[in-house]
Amino acid sequence: MTPDISLKALRYFMAAIRTGSITGAAKVVNVVPSAVHTAVNQVEASFGLQLTIRNRAKGISLTATGQQMVPKIQSLLDEYGSLMRDGSDMRFQVSGVLTVGYYAPAAPAFMPQIIERILADNADVAAKFTECDNQSAQDGLMSGAHDVIVCVANAMKPGIVYETLLEVPAYILVPKNHRLATRSQVSMQDLCDENFVLLDLPVVSEYYAGQFDQAGVAPKIVATATSLEMVRSLVGRGVGCSMLHMAVANDLTYAGDKVVAVPLGPSVEPFKIVLGHLGGNLRRLVQVFIEELRSYFEDEGAEILRVRSKLIE
Repeated sequence: MTPDISLKALRYFMAAIRTGSITGAAKVVNVVPSAVHTAVNQVEASFGLQLTIRNRAKGISLTATGQQMVPKIQSLLDEYGSLMRDGSDMRFQVSGVLTVGYYAPAAPAFMPQIIERILADNADVAAKFTECDNQSAQDGLMSGAHDVIVCVANAMKPGIVYETLLEVPAYILVPKNHRLATRSQVSMQDLCDENFVLLDLPVVSEYYAGQFDQAGVAPKIVATATSLEMVRSLVGRGVGCSMLHMAVANDLTYAGDKVVAVPLGPSVEPFKIVLGHLGGNLRRLVQVFIEELRSYFEDEGAEILRVRSKLIE
């Protein structure tokens, strides 16, 4: 079996060729001449070819075969050098493509301003956002498809480092002219006779079903949707009311109808929105994104994502 060649041996070999001398190469790479001599022997043995002619008086030169191999050896060393520089750039420079998987129906309410700050300060950055369910977000992180994920703290996989960004209480969304729209809060029992629009997503729908079961309420579900904005638009048009968690910055739906978020009381178990990554030595771009995300949720501005009290127009 052909023995492997170390990069060190290849470097010593190339130093010998450039200087034309074992002794000269030893001085260049700062080792004893025997180390260079051994490296040259190892390279030739690994290829099973005579690449050099060694003469005590004339030093070391290449055979015809060696002249064909040397450019390929140099190309390999150059590629390795480029690879190491790229790795160093990823570790220390804010550059490259950031891949984010998210399972948070209201992520569009906060994610754009976070990435906007990063892009504004770093011209060599691009971002790729992928909407997922809770399971596929975690699978994508574990498989390397995502650098970082934002999801709900539910059945988190071993190996994922996660931290809570925000706990969001549930609220009821109703059309502006609904009978409950002017209430300071509503209870689950207030929904007994109401048509209900369900946000039908993994984890979320199971959570809502559990809350209704605990309250002994059987909602009349007249519509389901897998997107937050479709739920909001159905509610705004008067199809029914809905239970949601993360609020958005305005009260208008895509269709231009107004909706009102009414706190649910007594409060039920909140959702925990978490940041997840694989830990270890993260590249600098990922570190900066995590720092920006933490900063956003530590700031009072993130309170717009919670419905604690209602302003009456």
